[in-house]
Amino acid sequence: MLIRTAKAIFLLFILLNAVAASASSTDLRLMQLVPPDSQIVAGMLSPSRQGQPSCFLLVTENNRTDHQDFFALTGADTSRIIRQVVFVAAVGRKGPLSEHSLLVSGHFDREAIFRAAHNATTDSYRDVTVLVVPAFERERSTFNEVRWLAILDSNIAIFGSVDSVQRELDRKIANRPPDSFLMERLGRLGREDETWCLLPPPSPSGLVQGVLEKLDPKLGAVAREGGSMQYGIHFGRRVEITASSNVGVEARRDSQDNPSAAESMAADYLLPHSHDAPDDEIRPAVVKVSQRRYKDWMAEFANRRLAMGGTPSH
Repeated sequence: MLIRTAKAIFLLFILLNAVAASASSTDLRLMQLVPPDSQIVAGMLSPSRQGQPSCFLLVTENNRTDHQDFFALTGADTSRIIRQVVFVAAVGRKGPLSEHSLLVSGHFDREAIFRAAHNATTDSYRDVTVLVVPAFERERSTFNEVRWLAILDSNIAIFGSVDSVQRELDRKIANRPPDSFLMERLGRLGREDETWCLLPPPSPSGLVQGVLEKLDPKLGAVAREGGSMQYGIHFGRRVEITASSNVGVEARRDSQDNPSAAESMAADYLLPHSHDAPDDEIRPAVVKVSQRRYKDWMAEFANRRLAMGGTPSH
């Protein structure tokens, strides 16, 4: 199932048998690496927990490829431990969402991984040794891009497009703090949310809205508001989805650079019908569904993906 937003493509990414990291416990070492202008940021924790429903993430096809190839590249590391994973997609030279990376915390034996990568070479960027990884032979008909893999202090791995990895290494070397707005958006999710996604404004086609609306109309209504949005999922006896839009927050931010817009907004605030709420009064949509309903919804899109010639991710 493909979802078009602007000129970019979202993939309905069904990550089977994975457990997600709660937004409140996201590894700040990974969030520190995320560039502030990233268009999609999504997070989860691995490995799986017995009986956990499948996770639902909206990421790009490139993110999906990075995820699969990272596990293949690091498979020779018998000491490998995966704790948290963050997917990042950003605008690049080839357009929206063309830059992509996978940020992973855990434990990694860099020497074993680099030694086993027979078709790759090594290079150096700002005194950090990186593995230069050509596209895998199995994917070259649809993906033919050189990527970098960097492993920092045996506990952080960065894998993705060259420009993305360079920007993330720059942030690490400069010891940048996590972007405040990204963390603010995470803070709007439920404290127990396990799968989470930060998304850009949806396309006029309304396809993101349509996907979420299939589960509950309240979720589609959030996407319909038109701003960037975030959603998180908590897996309990019932599956709880929290979603909110940043349309009001972004309008106020834009007004700081647009005096005429600021004057218009000030007038709106004086009107009794104004519905712009302060940041701390943003009320997200919270939807609870049975695990059966959630699994049926997931299965519907998994079947559509297979019908289009795709394969589910494991």
